[in-house]
Amino acid sequence: MIKVAVVDDEAKARNTVRECLSFVAEKERVDFKISEFCSGLSFLGEYKPVYDIVLLDIEMPEADGLEIARMLRKMDKSVIIIFVTNMAQYAVKGYEVEALDFIVKPVNKYGFAMKMSRAIARTAKRVEDSVPIKTDGEVFSVQISSIKYLEVNEHYIIYHTTDGEYSECITLKNAENKINKDFFVRCNRCYLVNLRYVSYIKGLSVFVGNDELIISRPQKSAFVSAYLKFISGGTN
Repeated sequence: MIKVAVVDDEAKARNTVRECLSFVAEKERVDFKISEFCSGLSFLGEYKPVYDIVLLDIEMPEADGLEIARMLRKMDKSVIIIFVTNMAQYAVKGYEVEALDFIVKPVNKYGFAMKMSRAIARTAKRVEDSVPIKTDGEVFSVQISSIKYLEVNEHYIIYHTTDGEYSECITLKNAENKINKDFFVRCNRCYLVNLRYVSYIKGLSVFVGNDELIISRPQKSAFVSAYLKFISGGTN
């Protein structure tokens, strides 16, 4: 499943992109999970790094696509950005935000498919950034970017992800070593938190999405320092 965000202020343009994605899905034999946004600011407002590809219009009110892309890159350095625009003269600026490509409006489904083929190939490389989770005799490959936090529950670790929960008989230390990412930090000995999903910290509480987790007093200074470093761009 490839997760795609379509960001365009025109409903007709979003519908066209959705139709083109259906064409590509059948042609490439892939599945897309599509989320639509009518403005860049609404897209960024509750952004979490769960998307593989962002199809982004440049000419939008409030904030144009280039500005949105710059802000997006501060939040997610690896998501694939493709501009879908009738302002081709500005698309060259996409290199500033490491955009993969641009598609000129009006969108032609064959040209669209050719550009998306590159993006799909790129997403295949992102699969390497996943972690195997063994649960109930099965092994699931879960994208690290989708994991919000890990929780100790007796002899099990519960992986809280954007797609649900997985449990594995493993120690938190071994799970931490398996993920091996600087932006996963312990807030106490029972939780390992993905800093990308931290909404805010208040007192001895850290809010990860809608969940409130307790920060231990001995861990607070290190956890807050790691979070401040992360939001300033010091941890990738």
